[in-house]
Amino acid sequence: MKTKLYTIYLIAGLGSTVFNPDAVRAQNTVSNLDSALVQDCNHPMGLTKNTEFVYQVTDRGKNDGTLSNKVMQQAMTPEGEFVTTVKSARINNKKRPETAEEFTIRCKGDTVYLDAILLLREQAQKTFSGKELEYTPTDLAYPHQMEVGQKLPDGKLLVRVRNSVSDITHLQMSAINRKVEGKQQITTPAGTFDSYRISYQYIIKLNTMGVNIEDVYQVEEYYSTENGIVKLQFTNKKGKKGKGIELITKKNPVQAFQR
Repeated sequence: MKTKLYTIYLIAGLGSTVFNPDAVRAQNTVSNLDSALVQDCNHPMGLTKNTEFVYQVTDRGKNDGTLSNKVMQQAMTPEGEFVTTVKSARINNKKRPETAEEFTIRCKGDTVYLDAILLLREQAQKTFSGKELEYTPTDLAYPHQMEVGQKLPDGKLLVRVRNSVSDITHLQMSAINRKVEGKQQITTPAGTFDSYRISYQYIIKLNTMGVNIEDVYQVEEYYSTENGIVKLQFTNKKGKKGKGIELITKKNPVQAFQR
């Protein structure tokens, strides 16, 4: 998986060497904006090192364990990209770990990008456990500033599944037609959050041995710029609930160590 890099450039200049109040104000405005963007990138979604956030997982509306996440590292790349690395563990209803993985949250200018690996359904992870997986991602973009009615870029994850001698299958998981439908407060066990309601279609395409299979879900997502995804629900083509997640706790580093 190739890491995508970026550089933040601050371009500010005076029209002449003569003192010009309007030019100075313009320069200060650009500098303040740049500082705000850097600050947002240093704490994307309100995350700092050792922050813990836990989701309740549901399946068809019923509790199906939890998804525990912990920020392990945050670092600025030489090119200026701020990357947050998170360890995630899926715990079933019997308190036993089922899956464990890492994902990244990148901050680039005025946009946060969630790792496209999050589009990979856990059923696929279990099905192809032990196989060689090659990923081609298009990460999910969340601008710092959103507006109701705004269309967001699509996200996509292409997965090539191989064994030691040949390809087994190809998977494509896409989040398309992403749109900011509204802005509202939403309450979960973790608190009440000002959130953007985002809708999109989640499409899974599977090609194996020349046979193509496709499944489509409608997704409703509540996203907070200070807390990330607060709630998410998949609905199948028949209008029935599928998988869902809801934020139930979020602990900052001080709270995380006060167990």
